[in-house]
Amino acid sequence: MSTIMPDQGASLDRAIVPRPVRFNITDDSPRYWFGDDPFRTHFFNALFTTFPPGENFFVRSVLHFRDRITDPAQQADINAFAGQEGTHANVHQDHLEVLLRQGYRSLARQNRIIDGFLRLTNRAAPKLALALTVALEHFTAMLAHQALSEPARFHDPAHADFLPLFDWHAAEEIEHKAVAFDVYQQVDGSYARRIFAMLLATLFMAAILVPWRMTPLLYRDGLLFDGGTWRDGLAFVYGRHGIFRSPWAHYRQFYRRDFHPWDVQDYALVERFRQRYASGEWQASHGLQPA
Repeated sequence: MSTIMPDQGASLDRAIVPRPVRFNITDDSPRYWFGDDPFRTHFFNALFTTFPPGENFFVRSVLHFRDRITDPAQQADINAFAGQEGTHANVHQDHLEVLLRQGYRSLARQNRIIDGFLRLTNRAAPKLALALTVALEHFTAMLAHQALSEPARFHDPAHADFLPLFDWHAAEEIEHKAVAFDVYQQVDGSYARRIFAMLLATLFMAAILVPWRMTPLLYRDGLLFDGGTWRDGLAFVYGRHGIFRSPWAHYRQFYRRDFHPWDVQDYALVERFRQRYASGEWQASHGLQPA
C-alpha cells in the first residue's frame, strides 16, 4: 500500500505526454561527448544503447496484461507509457547506429543477446517480465531523478548534441514511473517476485553493465588496460558519490512491502521542462525538430 496520501496524488498533474523529438546526434557529434572523457562517455553509451531492446521489453511486458485493466484512466496511462517508451527506443537506436558506424560493433551483438533473453522471458514468464520491468523502471527513475536534480553532474559535462536527451528522457521516465508498478499490483502484486526481480536488475545494472558492456568499447579505443581510465571511471560509477551509490536511500525504498514509486515526490523536477516543451522554447533553444 502506498504511503502517498490521496489528496497529494490528486493535487499533482501527472500527465504522461509522449513527445516525439529528432535529436542532433550524428556522425559529426564528438566521440567523447560527456566531459571529453572516454570512460564516462562509454558508460552512458553502454547504458543508453540497452534501451532499444529494454524499452521494447517494458512495453511488451505491460501490454501483455492490459486486458486485465478496467480503469479508463489507467488504460490511457498504459497507452501513453507505450508511446513514450517506444519513442525512447527509437531515439536510442539512432544513437546506436552512430556508434556502430564508429566501429563499436559489440553493442549490436550484445543487444541481440539481450533482446533474445527478454523475449524469452516475455513468453515463458510474463509475470516475472512485468516484475523486471517494475524493477528496471525504478532504476531509470533513480537515474532520471539524479539527472534533473544534479545538473552540474549531468548537464554541464554533456555536449550540446546530447544535453537535451538527458532532459527529455529523464522527464518522461519520471512522468510514467508508476505505470508498470500499478499494473503489476493489480495483476500479481507478489512481494517475493518483485524483490527477486530487483535483485536480478541490480546484478545487471551494477555488476554486468560495466564489465560486459563497456569492456569492448574501451578495448576498441585502446584504453582497456589504462589504469587511470578505470580508476577515475569506477569512482564515477561506484565511488562514494558515484551514480550507483549516491541514490542508495532512493534505491532501498523499493524493498519496503508498502513501496510505491510516488513515495518519492519528484514530479516537480519535470515541471520546468514540461512548460518549456509545451511553449516550444525547449525545442527552439536546442535546435530540435519533431520526429
